[in-house]
Formats: sequence, structure tokens, C-alpha cells
Amino acid sequence: MVRAYNDLDHIAPVIWKMASAGSDVAYVLTAGEFPGDYRINLLRKVGARRVRSATIEAYDRRLRKKIRPNALRSLVDWIFTLSFGCIFLKRHAIGCVAVEWGGAIGRGRASFFLRAARLMNLPTLSIPHGYHTWLNNDFNEVSRDTGRLPQFPDRNRYTRYVVQSENIKRYCMESAIRKDKMAVLGSARFCKEWSDLNRSLCIDANKKTIYRNTQNLVVLFFLNHWNYNVNRERCLNLLNAIAKEKEVTLVIKGHTRGKESGGLSLSEEKSLDRFGNVLYPDDQVHSPYLVDQSDVVIVYGSSICFEALRQGKTVIWPRFVCSNRTIFNQGEIVTHAEDEYEVIRIIRAAVNGVRPVPAQKNLESFFRIHVEGGKNQSSVLRQYAETITSYLR
Repeated sequence: MVRAYNDLDHIAPVIWKMASAGSDVAYVLTAGEFPGDYRINLLRKVGARRVRSATIEAYDRRLRKKIRPNALRSLVDWIFTLSFGCIFLKRHAIGCVAVEWGGAIGRGRASFFLRAARLMNLPTLSIPHGYHTWLNNDFNEVSRDTGRLPQFPDRNRYTRYVVQSENIKRYCMESAIRKDKMAVLGSARFCKEWSDLNRSLCIDANKKTIYRNTQNLVVLFFLNHWNYNVNRERCLNLLNAIAKEKEVTLVIKGHTRGKESGGLSLSEEKSLDRFGNVLYPDDQVHSPYLVDQSDVVIVYGSSICFEALRQGKTVIWPRFVCSNRTIFNQGEIVTHAEDEYEVIRIIRAAVNGVRPVPAQKNLESFFRIHVEGGKNQSSVLRQYAETITSYLR
């Protein structure tokens, strides 16, 4: 089941792998549509079936929010689950339900199918819809204010809760998810098999958008959630300092979860526009393509850093923008900067052809730990496919 853009980004590789191998895979969009999305087109091409319940969709869109009080709405939800959710799973011969990370009943229309699956004693799996890069527990406003990680004991109702690394497993255990419920399978989104394919698909999808059409150095700057201990003022100061560099084209990519939580305001964009060398790609221009078009990537929290490393780019990690400690602080795989002046120094060196990249042995070790589930020479996507199929009756 796929709800939002990030879910599609991390779950599509698993659907693709299984459908390509001949498995009968059906997927449900539980909230939004993705018209023309290159991943949806790929899933269709390899034979994955999109299935839908018109009745549940109509109820969710037109009637559900109008029902009051909440207790009555919950009752009607259960009626629709029993009447249409169970029938839906039987009609499409569903033997196992996989959904994004989340609570026991999921989000969007996933609740109708997850509840139905449990009533029918079908296995349910929760698989990643993002990647947790942090090492410290107080990584955002919520955990900083409460002094503890959010607690998710209801997620133990899943048959299996999949995570990508031992670090993320540790977070989940401290969030009250049982150790025996979890499986460390690596990152479907950032494993080499999918990363290479995804990059080529993005290049084909975005080839009409060219950023490397000048002699300037292309610097790609990825924003992250502002409430993840980010110093917004220092981030904006850094953006302004980079934009002042006349031999640079600055491409700023907001966070995929929304402009408000991870983007610039109109006034902030207007302030940068005065330099005449700043670009703001829209959501249709995907991050792997932007990385391909860049010379230097600046990131301070996002897992998109994996993509930049996969593509062999120089990555600058400005520690002063975000106080969180991350997995990228380890292993000598990115170029750290302690202030704006150091970032500019690294960029100017890159203009002159000096572009540091990590040693291959460091990179291989890092990916083995954080992307391949700690295993040598493992196929991450095969592990996902085998784990899911092992629950089919």
C-alpha cells in the first residue's frame, strides 16, 4: 500500500523487484494519486497490478468526514471494513499486506485493509517509507521537548516491522517496538540495484530540464525539516553566501514532505533571487536527476546524501546548520564544514577542479552498515522479496 510521495519512493523498489521476478503483486494507493509518475509507469510495465475499492474510496472522500460523533464514525468504519475490506482482500487473492511505517491501523485508506487482514489472520508487514539518519534521540522538537522518543507499542501488532540498519532498529526498540518483531533488511530505496535503475529513469523523465548549461559550478543544496534542530538563520546566511559566488549556480531543493516544513518562504526566495543565479526545481524534477546535474551537493540531515555518494559527488556537510548528530558524521565519507567561510572555501576549490570524494573502502563499509543491512554482497531487494513471500500461504 502506498500513501504519499515518500512511501512510493521507498516501497516502489520492492514492488518492482517482486513483480519483475514473476510474483503476483497488487498495490493500493491509499490517499493520493501519482499521475505520470515514472515509478508508477515502471510498476505497470513489469506487471504489478493497481487494485482499488471504489466503494471504500467514495466513502472516504465524500461521507466519512461528515459523520459525527467520532464514535459513530468508528462504527461505520468497522462496517465498511467488514463489508468491503474483507471482500476486497478475498476478491484479489491477497495473502499478505505490506504497508508503510506507521501505527497499527496505518494512515489514509490503509486502515480498512489492515484491519480486514488481521480479521482474516493474514500477515501484515510494515516497511520503511523513509530513512532515519540521526544518532541522537532529541532530533526534533517533539523528542527535544518531551525528553524521550515517541512510544509506539501498537506497532507490535504487525507480523513483522522492517528497518534498514541496526541504528534504526535501536531507535525502534527505544520506541517500544519489540526486538523479535523487527527485521533488518537494508534500504530498498538506496541499495545499488535500485539506485542505478532509479537514476536512469529520472534522467529519462527529466532530460528536458538542464541545469548544467553554463560554465558555472552547479551547487545543489538540499533543505530538511526546519523543526529538526535546524538553525534557520544560519542556513539562510549560508544560502546567501553561496549565491554571492559569481561562478556558482545554486539549485535549492526543498524537502519532499512540503514547502512549509522544509522549504523557503516567498520572502526568503525573493531575497535570494536578487543574485540571479538561484534556481528552485519543482516536485516534478526528481532528486537523483538533480544530483546527476550537480557538481557539489550540500546536505545536513537528509538521507538523499546516500544518492550523492552513490553518484560520486563531492558532498559538503555544514555541521553548523543543524545540531543533530547523524550517521554521516562518521566514516570520513563527507566533507565537513564548521562555518560559512569553510563552505565557501570548499566551493571555490571545486571551481578550480579540487573536488574531494571518499575513499572507496570507506564508502563500501558505510553502505554495508547503513544500506545493505550489515551484510556482505547481499541483494537488499531480494531480501525484501524473500521476507514477504515467506509469509504467503
